[in-house]
Amino acid sequence: MQIKKRFYAAFLVVLLTASSLLIFICLNLLSTNQNNPLVPVPDDANWVLRLDAESFVKKEVYNTLFADKDDAFILKVRELIDKNFNGESDKKSLRIEPQEDIVLYGIDRNNKSYLLIAVQTKDAAAFSENITAYCKSNQAGKASGRCGLFIQQTKGKKNRAELEKILEDILNQPFKELKKAASEKNEFIALKVRKLPSKSGFSTMNLSIQHQEKSINLEGEITYPKKLHPSLKFGLKPEGVYVYSRFIPEALPDTLLNFLPDGLPHFKDIEAYAVDFKGTYLEDPKDSLPSIVGFLPTPVMNLIIRSKHECKVEDLWKAFPESVRRPNLTLNFGNTVFHLKQLSETTYFIGVDPNAIIPYSGNDVFFIKGHLEKSTKIYGSTFVTAFIENMGPVKAFNDFLNSSESIHIEIKPKNGDRYSINGKINFKQDKHPLHEMTKMVFSMPIFEQ
Repeated sequence: MQIKKRFYAAFLVVLLTASSLLIFICLNLLSTNQNNPLVPVPDDANWVLRLDAESFVKKEVYNTLFADKDDAFILKVRELIDKNFNGESDKKSLRIEPQEDIVLYGIDRNNKSYLLIAVQTKDAAAFSENITAYCKSNQAGKASGRCGLFIQQTKGKKNRAELEKILEDILNQPFKELKKAASEKNEFIALKVRKLPSKSGFSTMNLSIQHQEKSINLEGEITYPKKLHPSLKFGLKPEGVYVYSRFIPEALPDTLLNFLPDGLPHFKDIEAYAVDFKGTYLEDPKDSLPSIVGFLPTPVMNLIIRSKHECKVEDLWKAFPESVRRPNLTLNFGNTVFHLKQLSETTYFIGVDPNAIIPYSGNDVFFIKGHLEKSTKIYGSTFVTAFIENMGPVKAFNDFLNSSESIHIEIKPKNGDRYSINGKINFKQDKHPLHEMTKMVFSMPIFEQ
């Protein structure tokens, strides 16, 4: 009897392996899809993203079944499928072609924002009839020809009739062919942004995201209509994620410096900055400084800023509550101690290690390099940090960053107000980039509903 059981177990393993191998061979040898997607993209689309599903499916099937043998991920996908497509569900198939490109884009109309997703379907009638079961009150869908189109209102007062009219109008527009990049680039995401938020400082962007064996590569172009200011004369010894930039978005003071007192002239009209970010410390609240759920999130960083105005670090030091001010222009937040240092009339340093300051004579416009896993490191209360780091989306994002080895992205002048984007995220030896991205996406709240 024992021999019989072992024989059946061994046979089952061989059968599963052979089946997986057959699936993979079929995907690679029998699939010859080279079609460019034909989709209705209106002229007022703010951005358009194309996902090369064929390239993605082939590579991800191989990684999941053979390279990583990720049983936990397979179980998660199975649960997702069972939840939405099992025999007990009222939802019927949309007859979507899984290896045809998926196109997403966003539009704004009548002070409302919409997200649209275009897929290729084998049966337009089935898609149009069955999509209703998948839609909420702010969603609708319909197919025309081989294109199935899904729309979701993301901003503004809901109006079902208006939503369906926009969907109908777009489907009645001429369809456009979105061409793929050269196959050797392994591009799986192409993003074209026609109108970036005004506070970003940029206007348009084209970005190609490509998957290689051990890296995610980026190529593209961005438009920055503002005039660039001269380079900094000082830099930093990198230890975490090091960012140098002469691109200055309007929202910079509200993001990078939100732990500081409001209204300081030192952070107005910034011309250039360099920051080496090594995580966040959850300090106890300090007087008038902004706190979040009972903590003062304090960045563990070194920062150099050059402003258009003459600024004295003594005035910056005095702007902080007396409870954190210490001698020799230092600020003590508890576990994080900042040192302030004047580098020139308009340039100053605020950070945890003044020895990290070094001379700089380059002419870079923007770069980011270092180790991404350090950027989301949270220090402080063991219980609180563990709770935050294990929250669904946070954990998924941290797992992705921890799987990476390094990042190096540069933006360089190209022509006039156009700049080229080039860079890559390298991954650790035992990790596969596309699979790590897939796990992160499948852990997003949209898949938990």
